[in-house]
Amino acid sequence: MYAVLYVCLPRSEARSSLQARKKVCEYLAEEGFADQRRFSGHCDYFSVGGRWSGRLPLLRLRSEQPKMFDRFWKQYGAASSSEDVDRLCRLFRATFPSYQGKLPIYRKTVAFDGEPDDAQIMDEPLFRQLKKGFGDSVDYSYEVNHPNVICTEDTEDLAWPKNGEEAAKFWVVVISYHF
Repeated sequence: MYAVLYVCLPRSEARSSLQARKKVCEYLAEEGFADQRRFSGHCDYFSVGGRWSGRLPLLRLRSEQPKMFDRFWKQYGAASSSEDVDRLCRLFRATFPSYQGKLPIYRKTVAFDGEPDDAQIMDEPLFRQLKKGFGDSVDYSYEVNHPNVICTEDTEDLAWPKNGEEAAKFWVVVISYHF
């Protein structure tokens, strides 16, 4: 099974999306995410973005246009085969006609480091979408309604952000993993 994990990294540790994505990969490797250390071998493989590449832009859309997003997400989640891909891509463009950039769904080829939008500085819209998932454990989440958010900082010493302004001190990086 595949799950999605959001990893927060202090902005002081990376100046760009690529640096943030690489730092988070280094952190997960050092902590044994796919081995036997802090996160106890939670997976056999992980990458940035992966099948969840584009999830941060989707969370932004959910925050900015909740009714339109819910209507789209209901149809997106009901898709049962790869035959629906073209139809759902057209549906996305029709639902969000002003969306600019690479589609945040069905990204077929994503490198291990993910796409640039798979690491973003957390702001108010992302904070609102992710705050209920802040924690210090991995829970095998995949649904957009149930985020799982950890931090590279030791959470015993960390006060999770209480608002978008405090959250802006962090990058958030999307991790796809298989368990």
